[in-house]
Amino acid sequence: MAIQPSEARCSMSPRQKIFQKRSNLRDMVLVNDHRWYCAIPHLNDLLYRIMQLMPIPATICLDNDQTIRRLNDEYRGKNRPTNVLSFERFDGTAGGDIILALQTVRREALENRKPIRHHFAHLVIHGLLHLQGYDHITIDEARQMEMKEARLMHMLGFPNPWKINFIRSI
Repeated sequence: MAIQPSEARCSMSPRQKIFQKRSNLRDMVLVNDHRWYCAIPHLNDLLYRIMQLMPIPATICLDNDQTIRRLNDEYRGKNRPTNVLSFERFDGTAGGDIILALQTVRREALENRKPIRHHFAHLVIHGLLHLQGYDHITIDEARQMEMKEARLMHMLGFPNPWKINFIRSI
C-alpha cells in the first residue's frame, strides 16, 4: 500500500526503524497499514514491552477493517470487521497469529473514551491470551481472562480496561 502524501508524516521515524531492526519485533510484527504508526505513538516500544511480559511465539499483524472483515467472514462466518482475531498454529504448537483492525480499534477507543494506546495494548494482550488457551465463552472463563488482562495492563502501567467507561467490545 502506497503512503499518500498527507500520511507521509505518519511513516516510521528513523528511531523506530533502528529500534525495529535491533529488536526481535522485526520477525514478529507485520504493519500492513502504516497509519498504525501515527495512531499509536511509540508503537514498537509498546509491542516490545507487551512481548516481554508475554513471551509467546506470535506474529502480530496490524491491518485495517477491509482485511479483517474478509478474514472474519472466511474463518468465523461473520461478514463484518472486528477489533482482533487470533489464529492458533495448525500443528498444535504454542503461539499463532494476531490481527488487529485499525479503524475498529480507533472507533472503539473513541466510543469508550479511552486512549487508543491503552485499548490497543488491551487487545494485543487479549489476543495473546487466546493463543495461550484462555477464552471467554463461559462466565467463569471470561472472569478469569479479564482478571489476567487487568493484571497485565497494570504491569504496563495502564488502567484496568474493565473498570473505565465500561462498554464491552470483545
